[in-house]
Amino acid sequence: MKGAIRTYLAGAYAKLYPKDLFIAVAGSVGKSTCVASCAAVLSGKFNTISTKVNSDSSLNIPNTLLRITPKTKKAVLEMGIEQKGDMDFYLSQVQPSMAIFTRIAYDHSDHLGSLDEIIEEQGKLIRQLDSKGIAIVNFDDPNCKKLAKDCKGTVIFYGSDPQNCTVWAGNIKLEEFRTIFELNLGVERVKVNLQLCGAHLVYPVLAAATLGVVNNIPLTKIKLALESVQQLEHRMQVLIGANDSIILDDTISSSPAALESAIDTILQVSARRRILILGEMKNLGKYSEDLHRQIAQKIFKEKIDLVFLGQGDAQIIASELKDLGFWEERIHSNLQNSQIVSRLLKVLRKGDAVLIKGSYSVRLDEVVKRVSKK
Repeated sequence: MKGAIRTYLAGAYAKLYPKDLFIAVAGSVGKSTCVASCAAVLSGKFNTISTKVNSDSSLNIPNTLLRITPKTKKAVLEMGIEQKGDMDFYLSQVQPSMAIFTRIAYDHSDHLGSLDEIIEEQGKLIRQLDSKGIAIVNFDDPNCKKLAKDCKGTVIFYGSDPQNCTVWAGNIKLEEFRTIFELNLGVERVKVNLQLCGAHLVYPVLAAATLGVVNNIPLTKIKLALESVQQLEHRMQVLIGANDSIILDDTISSSPAALESAIDTILQVSARRRILILGEMKNLGKYSEDLHRQIAQKIFKEKIDLVFLGQGDAQIIASELKDLGFWEERIHSNLQNSQIVSRLLKVLRKGDAVLIKGSYSVRLDEVVKRVSKK
């Protein structure tokens, strides 16, 4: 009841402020990084607030709205979708004049069904924009581009294509577990040295840069703001592990798109061995078996050195790997978290890079805590 009252009051309070104060961030992956980056970029010019990372999703937006004061000029709101109707709930609270879309893919929720249903739910945000609204859209993501057709306002693309994107990235690379890229706007170009690890994280950062451009913030100031963004806890967070190994802690959640991007990242880093610690991807419904098998096929193709798998549907990965002919001595499956810890501590060596990822409910963050010098 208290939550319902708080939600009602927040929605009523938000209506006292102009729509151009509110910026919504949506998509399947990269939202939290995008929100943090947007807040960093805007804070140099405006009094800015944003939703908090890892907060209760049902109250995160109401709590943020109630923090608005007359001095607040921008409010960046993460609108994560877990089930049908979530976007309707958010839009009953606030109708932003600007919407940012990171990437839309089949996510870790079976309540929405097909990818088309996910796109439809996300599309409610862009369709509510009026003729003065602005949508900042990932040009490289075909599912985001589908939404752009429904925008009554202005669409601004970002991505890697200089012909179609207002802001674009080039020469993306990883050095010492940090991501470096060139940020381009017309004939302007600056080199950005992120504190974040992963080429896929360039997209949410690029969206924030585009937001800065829309708000007439110079590219040099955008660069400095992006470089100030710290690693978010449990989101490709780089840690020192046992025996001076490197841990990539990505235990906040797991979905097929996010997991494939994380595997691509560990493949790009310099390492003696590359080791995967994977829990199951929860709530994939009827798609679960196929999607876990696809992850196994990627692991097989990339010849990962060691694979430690948890219980539940993570065993589908083990089964598929064995069917494909992956080295059985390199697979450790059906493990409890305590077993993963004990085996890892025995095998980790200096120069090893370890990706730890699974749905949050399998609590692989406990493994991170035990095998890292956090």
